[in-house]
Amino acid sequence: MSGLIYALALFGCSDDATFCERMDTAKTYESRVACEMAATLELNSDFVRRADYPTVISKCLTEGQLVRIGNEPVDLTRGDVLFASAEDRNEG
Repeated sequence: MSGLIYALALFGCSDDATFCERMDTAKTYESRVACEMAATLELNSDFVRRADYPTVISKCLTEGQLVRIGNEPVDLTRGDVLFASAEDRNEG
């Protein structure tokens, strides 16, 4: 066990994910696997379905990474991310 705490952060983004804003207070998990499992559930939540962004991205980050990102807009076009398009969020 690595001892790292992972934070699941949701970002509201432009279609190309070059401009993203944090949408919520990140939830923490004791492993990356637990965080990634929660990410799938969060992307299907009512909170995400109601989001006023063309794309919502979930990202599991270490607490240090989350602190470095802060609350400023970021470009998330690099790295492993999960996408929820506006079309996906409007189904159901």
